[in-house]
Amino acid sequence: MTGNGGHDPVNAISEAAATGVVAETFADIRRTMGIPLITSIWRTLVAVDGGLDATWRATRPLYRTGQPEAALAALVARAELPEPGVPVGRLEAAGVAPEERATIQAILDVYNRSNGINFLALTALVTAPAGEPSDYPSALPLPEWPELPRLLEQHDIAPATWDLLLAVNGFGASPGESGLATLWRHLAPWPGLLGVIHDGLEPMQASGAIDRAIGQVMEIAAVEGARLAHHRAGPLELPAAARAMIANYVTNPGLVARMVTLGHGVTGWLRRA
Repeated sequence: MTGNGGHDPVNAISEAAATGVVAETFADIRRTMGIPLITSIWRTLVAVDGGLDATWRATRPLYRTGQPEAALAALVARAELPEPGVPVGRLEAAGVAPEERATIQAILDVYNRSNGINFLALTALVTAPAGEPSDYPSALPLPEWPELPRLLEQHDIAPATWDLLLAVNGFGASPGESGLATLWRHLAPWPGLLGVIHDGLEPMQASGAIDRAIGQVMEIAAVEGARLAHHRAGPLELPAAARAMIANYVTNPGLVARMVTLGHGVTGWLRRA
C-alpha cells in the first residue's frame, strides 16, 4: 500500500535509494520470493530500528518451504473473488490494444504473487500455530518476469487518470484510508483499463459484495496462516513496532487483504477473455 496522496509512506524507502545491508536484504527478498520488485511493507519496515532485518530473518524460512505460495493457490481456489461484471471485450474499445494485455497481466501477476504470499507468511509470523501444519505439494519453479514499465509518480499522470485511480482505489478501502495501492498506480498507463475495472466493480462495491469477499479471504488466510506458523524456524523476536506494523498489515481489511482480493479477481476476469 501507499501513503497519503497516493505516494508511498514518508517512512518507506524506495528500492533505488536502498544501499548497503538494506539493498542486500531487498535483493534477497526478491530472489527468495521470486518477484522483481519490493512492495511497501518491506520498505516501510526499514524505518523501524532492526525491523527489516528481524522480520526477514524470521520470515525467510517460511518462504523457503514453498508453503506460502501453495497456500495462496489454495486460497484463490476457495475464495469467491469479485470479478468486474463487464465483458473483457470492452478493453479494446477503451483503448487497450491486444498486444498490451500480456504486460498488464504480468503487472497483475507480480503484485498478486507478492501481496498474496506476504499476506500469508506475515500472518503466520504474528499468529499462534493451530490446526495441522501445512503440507502442500512442492510449488512450481520460481517464475521469470518480463521487464515491467516503470511505476509512474503523480506528476507523470494526467489529473483525470489520477482521479480515476483514486476512485478505483476506494473499492474495499477502510474508512479514512487515503493511500493509493501501488498496483493501481502501476496500471496508470492504461486509463481505459482502469475505467472498465471501475465500471465493473462499482456495483459490487455498492452491494457489499467486495467487502464480503475480503472478509472471506481474511477468514481463509487466518486458517492458512495458523497452519503455516508451524513452519517458523524458532522463537519470534521482533521489535514491538515491527510486530504492530505487521499485525495491522494483515488484519486491516483495507490493506493487503483488499489487494489480494481485488487483484486476483481482476486477473481472473482478464484471463477468461
